[in-house]
Amino acid sequence: MRKTTFFLLAGYLCFTACSSDNIKTLHPESEPTDSISQPTLEGYASPNGILILNGGARMLENGSLSYIAPDGTVETNVYKKVNGTELGNQADALYRHGNKLYILCDDYLDLDEVPQGDGLLIIADAETMRKEKAYPREMMTFARPEGCLQENERLEVEANLSNIIVLDEHNVFITDAQAAYRFDSTTDELHLIEGSYALGNQGVTIESIISPNGMMAIDGHIYAGAGGFWSETKLVEFSKDSNQINRTLALGKGNLISGLCLLDDGTLITATYTRGNNVTYLYYIDLESWDIAKETEIRTTISPDYFNTASSSIFSYKNNIYFPESETRISRLSADNGKIEPYIDIRKDAPNANGFDCMTIDAQNGKLYISTHSECFENVIPQSNVLIYDLNSDRTQTTRCISDITHSATGIIPCKKNRARLL
Repeated sequence: MRKTTFFLLAGYLCFTACSSDNIKTLHPESEPTDSISQPTLEGYASPNGILILNGGARMLENGSLSYIAPDGTVETNVYKKVNGTELGNQADALYRHGNKLYILCDDYLDLDEVPQGDGLLIIADAETMRKEKAYPREMMTFARPEGCLQENERLEVEANLSNIIVLDEHNVFITDAQAAYRFDSTTDELHLIEGSYALGNQGVTIESIISPNGMMAIDGHIYAGAGGFWSETKLVEFSKDSNQINRTLALGKGNLISGLCLLDDGTLITATYTRGNNVTYLYYIDLESWDIAKETEIRTTISPDYFNTASSSIFSYKNNIYFPESETRISRLSADNGKIEPYIDIRKDAPNANGFDCMTIDAQNGKLYISTHSECFENVIPQSNVLIYDLNSDRTQTTRCISDITHSATGIIPCKKNRARLL
């Protein structure tokens, strides 16, 4: 089930759950208007600002965007205030490419109490948040692949989407439980990517082999892990303007993908695991030679199940590897001694936290961002916190804690120019 959280007043000060913080509100909750002033310094794309995508309480509301300005000012429901309309229900993933934001939503519920959202895929200006294009679910169809026994010639993407990553306007890559797709936003064509799926149940179903956990763009290509019931464990590469996987690299051990991260020297780490085994395998990949440079086994399970998103479960900064080791603890694999060290217990900074929504590290400045929830039920609106840590500090304590500005966060983007990775 998706986790849900509830907006109190925008910018509400942390009290019992967090240390106090001087948080202000840009705009109070009000009817949308075209006269709303935008933040300065590149608007919502201001360097050192933070965008947070909220999945929303699935049966109660649509997705939304929250924004934390560089000065600590907080604004909620940003997209709605600017456009006068809402995102689709269950917002799944957010990606910034250049000056555009790409927002992916399930957009399949039809509830009387919830306003009609803008669609499954929404493209907005990153600085102003003005909507540029929106695609409802019925527009996002693809040609039935050969061997598939479904009757319709055009098939719809699966109800639960998982990730989006963008190389340019012709190459918007989307994943769901069926496959990976390439969408061309200039022609509005959705292409099924050959090699990203298997035909299951004697051709009745399409089953994805691609793990959305930690997909990332590097030097004009997209990298993702693959595995599970329908495939051996491997690393795959997608390329521009191609509707098939470009190349694959067999990994061998573990049948599920924990995530991907990039080291300072350009080495890509792919982590794998098997449920029930207390072990994770780290594969160090040389992308130029397309070889496994090193393989390491660590005695703990690094699982994406601790998150509510298609985020990676491994993150790197200064070649240290950070990962969740329980519902509330972050551990670190030290680059100096190769040992696993306890790093953060989020309950020390947010006592009401009982789990993670999502997490990311900004490798440019060493900031760690974590969104938490107090409970995880579909129709319950729990308390939430956004915690920010400085990985450059010798003291592992939060530099900021902001309560109840997220609704089941599914993505955090620290606003930087020319971002190359999916967060």
